[in-house]
Amino acid sequence: MSILKDNLKQLYYFYESVRNGNMSTASKKLFISQPAVSMQIKKLENCCGVKLIEEGNGKRLRPTSEGDKLYEYLDKIFKLLDKAEAELKRMEATKQTNIIIGTTPTYGKFILPYIFENFASCYPHCHIKVKSESSISLLDSLKRDKVDIVVMALWKKLSLRNYQVHHLEQEEVILLSAPNHPLQEKKQILLKDLQNEKFIMRDEQSGTRKYILKEFKRLGIALQVDIECESPDLVKELIIEGKGIGFLTRTKVHRELAQGLLKKVDLGQHRFYLDIAIVLSKYKSLQPEIHDFVECIIATKHNFRVAL
Repeated sequence: MSILKDNLKQLYYFYESVRNGNMSTASKKLFISQPAVSMQIKKLENCCGVKLIEEGNGKRLRPTSEGDKLYEYLDKIFKLLDKAEAELKRMEATKQTNIIIGTTPTYGKFILPYIFENFASCYPHCHIKVKSESSISLLDSLKRDKVDIVVMALWKKLSLRNYQVHHLEQEEVILLSAPNHPLQEKKQILLKDLQNEKFIMRDEQSGTRKYILKEFKRLGIALQVDIECESPDLVKELIIEGKGIGFLTRTKVHRELAQGLLKKVDLGQHRFYLDIAIVLSKYKSLQPEIHDFVECIIATKHNFRVAL
């Protein structure tokens, strides 16, 4: 490496001293003492083997002819460095960050719009992609780094030892029927009576289905699934048509309940709830924007209560 390249800091001290006309002003800008600036310029002169600053010219610092020529080159170099720094900052400001969110179709439709409204204004260059999958598939996608974070409903006995979990809200899972279903005429419904009913449920990849079947098994009741659907919307439509009864989250059917297309089956004191949570991998290093995204979700918990 050349002498000048080896002494870049000393060159910058010399440049600032000449540009400001004296070492005192330069030292204040460089946040070091004036004697330190003077010492570094002396070292630079010794390395170069030429005098760079004329002596005995009063308060105003004057470069020698060699110093003047060096300053001419340094002025171009340091201005280019300033441009380079400004360009890097501009690139950083406009750099697009990608966040891939995994969620179920239900939460993608009802919850994420609240998140986007709050987050998008703070991070206009952040590109958010939403992948809709079943609850079981979501954790697998997170494990294989296909998504950065997951917003999903949890259920008991779900193993989460390899994940970070941020609990947001609870959501009720309710039993639904068409308004004219015979169950709606009963004053009291025993859980054991449901064993004879025709159930319409999601496929085996559904977390809600796994949760409900386990809860009823714990209570000593085996529910028979007569119709399986990949889509929760199809489950809903079949229940509306009176093809059977089924469990869905309240979020999924709140409009149909309000319109009278569906009706909740009263199970008395028995209530079933899922925990809505943000799930992240414990071992994956995440971008700062993703951490901010998670904080945004947590900060807008109230909106989840409104949605649910």
